[in-house]
Amino acid sequence: MVALDNSALIGRAPRNHPHFPPAAWIAVAAAVIVLGSQALRGFSENGFRLGSENAWRFTFFVFFAALIAGPVKRLFARFVPALERLDSCQIAWGFCASYGVFLASLVVQPVMPLTPGLMMFVVMSTMVIVVMALSLLKPAGRVLGERARQALLGVAAIYFWLCYSSIALAHISGPHRPDMFYNISVSLMVVALLVRYADHFVRHLHTRRHDMVVAPQ
Repeated sequence: MVALDNSALIGRAPRNHPHFPPAAWIAVAAAVIVLGSQALRGFSENGFRLGSENAWRFTFFVFFAALIAGPVKRLFARFVPALERLDSCQIAWGFCASYGVFLASLVVQPVMPLTPGLMMFVVMSTMVIVVMALSLLKPAGRVLGERARQALLGVAAIYFWLCYSSIALAHISGPHRPDMFYNISVSLMVVALLVRYADHFVRHLHTRRHDMVVAPQ
């Protein structure tokens, strides 16, 4: 997966946000979605299931935004100057926070049993989220080295890409009720790959052109 390239889930160094950062807004939105969904069903078993399901869907779209933010900015900022304000790090942090809300909605609930498979998924996802969030911090590059930091972010991107894609494919091909969300999610995961491949190709092409210009000198 091309998420292992040098810009996986991260563009330039994180900016300082003196006010309420975008990542915090994303986390608040995830919490509101969970609580609102539960309240609509009277905090019943169906309400808790709906809250977790809607949190999963919300974090998917945040993850998709985190995957394509950097490539889209590099590919199209010259044509759409407003894209310069995109901060891929904030979106990635927002994904970590919103995914944490989703995991909490699975664990902190009184009705759905925590099976061994579900607990393993929660533990693995929590570990990857923690590694991902720590790797997004500036000191991680100095402690681990920039290449190691980017590799960890790439592995995290692959893990969540596989989670969303495999679960979506299972719903499409398995004995589940038709759900347009899973068709859309698989399509968007493919789009994310294509966008990242396009970004990688363009950057490689620019590097080759630069080398050809500099070499004769």
